Amino acid sequence: MPMKVIIAGSRGIADKTVLNDAIQESGFAITEVVSGCAKGVDKLGEEWATENNIPIKRFKTRWVHRGSGLDNNKKMIDYADAAIILWDGVSKGTKHMIQSCQNTIPTFTVELSC
Repeated sequence: MPMKVIIAGSRGIADKTVLNDAIQESGFAITEVVSGCAKGVDKLGEEWATENNIPIKRFKTRWVHRGSGLDNNKKMIDYADAAIILWDGVSKGTKHMIQSCQNTIPTFTVELSC
């Protein structure tokens, strides 16, 4: 089944191998990558999509108020069919994304100790 998949995570994670392994292990048939356009995992996901000729849907946060990032996460979750999230165990924004996704869409999470 074709899937629009969020690829997101902590900004300090830059290991392409970890992302590639997560994509394989998730079993998701990714037909579109959904990105929040942040440094780190979001950008790695965009690179993966480009390398694999997969379209990218970008949800760039417009920082108009304190909760703008959380609002953007909700828009992405409402649009996507699933999520792959790499978390450093520290990032509060990534933790919120994991919790929000787990309540609504299939979610494959990898927690790394950085």
